[in-house]
Amino acid sequence: MDNKRFVIAIFLTILVCMVVFLEFDRMQMKAMYKNANAIASNLENKLQNAVKDVEFLHLAGVYEMQKRKLLPLQSALFIKKIDNNGSYALDGCDDASIPLNDKINLLGYNNSVSYTKYLYEMQAALNLEPYMKLIYKKNKHYAWVYYFSKHHFTVLFPYVSSKNFNFKPSLEQENFYLLGTPKVNPDAKIFFTPLYMDKIGKGLMLTVGMPLYCQKEYLGVIDVDITLNNLDNTLSGLDYFNNHSVIYNQQHQVVASNNIIKNLDRSKIYKIDKILPDDILHISNTYKSFKYVHSKYVFIKTLSYGNFKFLYIVNAYTLWLKSFIYTLPIFLFMLFSIYLVYVYKKSKKLNQKLQLQNVEDYMTGMYNRRYFFKVAEALFLKAKRKNNKLAVIMMDIDDFKNINDTYGHDVGDIAIMEVKNIFNENLRHYDLYARFGGEEFCLLLDDISKEDVIKLFEKIRKSFEDNIIKTGRVELKYTVSFGIFYGLLDSLENMIKEADKAAYKSKTAGKNRITLYE
Repeated sequence: MDNKRFVIAIFLTILVCMVVFLEFDRMQMKAMYKNANAIASNLENKLQNAVKDVEFLHLAGVYEMQKRKLLPLQSALFIKKIDNNGSYALDGCDDASIPLNDKINLLGYNNSVSYTKYLYEMQAALNLEPYMKLIYKKNKHYAWVYYFSKHHFTVLFPYVSSKNFNFKPSLEQENFYLLGTPKVNPDAKIFFTPLYMDKIGKGLMLTVGMPLYCQKEYLGVIDVDITLNNLDNTLSGLDYFNNHSVIYNQQHQVVASNNIIKNLDRSKIYKIDKILPDDILHISNTYKSFKYVHSKYVFIKTLSYGNFKFLYIVNAYTLWLKSFIYTLPIFLFMLFSIYLVYVYKKSKKLNQKLQLQNVEDYMTGMYNRRYFFKVAEALFLKAKRKNNKLAVIMMDIDDFKNINDTYGHDVGDIAIMEVKNIFNENLRHYDLYARFGGEEFCLLLDDISKEDVIKLFEKIRKSFEDNIIKTGRVELKYTVSFGIFYGLLDSLENMIKEADKAAYKSKTAGKNRITLYE
């Protein structure tokens, strides 16, 4: 290789590395933008669920309050005074067989009028207990679910004793009540409070609430309290790139943050304008790409509920450094290859391009069997360390051979591809599932109870049963059979085997059913 060719080779090497550098940079930006959107969607879902829960509890409250005059007084008869200052409480004394942490409590204050005047309203509020329990137990990030009456009492879940919390008139000046009053909220809209410190000691939180009216009479508010620690964990848990992210409200209070505030102290309320410059805060919502400001790439989105803003910030220098680190081995390798050609002239050109393993099933876009085992093994080891139970589910399409024989393999392929759509409609975004081959699928779910697994897959089974696939002139319906193993064995393979045995029982028992490994 002469000097001219050597210079050309070096020039082309630099040019190629620049292209690779830019491509790595583009790929990282695309992945981070996708991650930021996913976090924003997850946060919107949490807020949407809180709003729906408040609306649900509000409907239950209206129903109970409308018939309050007809209700038999039960738990309300156990309410008693607890001091000489007008305070009274239920304190869970009506049924000692129920653990306190699974009870509701009523706490109140009235120094001028006997609380017995409102016993029927109190009984109606206490009848909200099953609704409050349902909402609280399906949302781990809720601190309290309660009804706050204009008649100076509150009914709340989970249980807190009057020894630990005494209802005071000053509570009616707090935003979780005040923002629902007719004077402040004449249109009776759902409201989000600014941040405040919980009076019972669960830390910094915000409240989602809604005024409760019965026959145009304002009675009080329905509230759900959300702790900020859970929102912080959501940001850090979903940010796969460990960048900077923050949510703040209309009052510019930091609702949740990840890598934004050093030595974050959740006993303090932080102001976003004290943390980030105005140039970043004044950016409007970004679409399809990041906005570059002050050596940072910024993603910003106004969430659909509560008018919260979500910011996701990537340090440009860190991103470029990563791209450089990714590109550097390629650059050095190309230089080394040129050097070998220059020294030995006839040496073979080395090609050590890394091939990414294909992790998806070619037909459905689901994970393939190999990738499933790679991820599932890690989840299994984690569950074993923490002694948590897992759900392993095997699923077969019933009479799939008949579908192929009757309609042809093209329709059979469509039937297989439809599985992913139904899974996506019913499963959580982090649940693991894969096509094992043919019409056989395997799923692994963690952080879920046995009862919820059975309910979920009964719902999925029904979705398959009711689903109609229209393709050309063909309308196709088919059913599926499930085998479920719930628990923890010595190996993932054995758990899959037991689930497969259960699926086989579903097949032999008539198909279109769920069998739980016993």
